[in-house]
Amino acid sequence: MDRRELLALCGLAGLGGCLGYDVVERETVADRRVRLAELEATVEAREERIAALEREVARLRRRLAGPRINAVSVVERWERIGDVVVRGTDEVSAGDPLAVAVSFTYPIRSSGRVDVSLTVELTDADGRRVARNAREVRFVLDPDATLGELPVRFGEPGLSPGRYAATARVVDRVTGLETASDAVAFRAR
Repeated sequence: MDRRELLALCGLAGLGGCLGYDVVERETVADRRVRLAELEATVEAREERIAALEREVARLRRRLAGPRINAVSVVERWERIGDVVVRGTDEVSAGDPLAVAVSFTYPIRSSGRVDVSLTVELTDADGRRVARNAREVRFVLDPDATLGELPVRFGEPGLSPGRYAATARVVDRVTGLETASDAVAFRAR
């Protein structure tokens, strides 16, 4: 092998080494770009999850800041707190006046003053509204007790025989926060 062939071979080997290095560097750069894209996708997914959790926390805080309905019941008569459970019934006489008691928990306010709008809606078995009654109430809660209970009365004429449901809604008139109950089924006979 003469000197020219040796130099040509060395030059070729050197050039091949440089080209190989360039290929390896391109693969490393491509791998880094893929990894960066994966990390960006992970960060974006986490940010979306954090935003969803923050919305849920805000919803729960609003719920805790407003009234919460504990129980709704058709009652034979209402005289005091606790009658929603003690005098609750699932059957009333058709045509008679009706009372629906609503028990709710209210967040403690510094003054203890409560301003609520209480609405009860009666629907028949087909889901059509047959009666609706609302009342606005202002009272003072004992700072140690956050429980309120109020009746909503429906007078004459009473309901026809059949199956009905009562749904209550309590609105805090100061903050505008509201809560609704599940429908409570009862029968007029």
